[in-house]
Amino acid sequence: MDMSISLKAKSGAICTLSFNNNGPLGTFFRYICDNGTFIARYDDLVDGYDKPIDVSKVAVSMNGIELQDREFISAIKEKREPNASVAQALSTMEILNKLEIMLNQKG
Repeated sequence: MDMSISLKAKSGAICTLSFNNNGPLGTFFRYICDNGTFIARYDDLVDGYDKPIDVSKVAVSMNGIELQDREFISAIKEKREPNASVAQALSTMEILNKLEIMLNQKG
């Protein structure tokens, strides 16, 4: 399975989040952007050439699950919607559903 979520910024830049499930669920995530390709494997972040990326000054942890949990708990405490919530992706999923229905009607 390969799934890609893409967006185009006002500047014209294309941002792509690609999920490739060739292996156990959560094997890695590939981020492709104007600054290159980045691959997140569990607690490791590397560039497209498999060179480690130092993010020690960026986040309190390299554990993605821990960071996701911290954000979720913070959002509850602050009574706000968490970053990357399902609600933020819902309109995109609705459009993809409409496109799928249209493509199936033509086939």
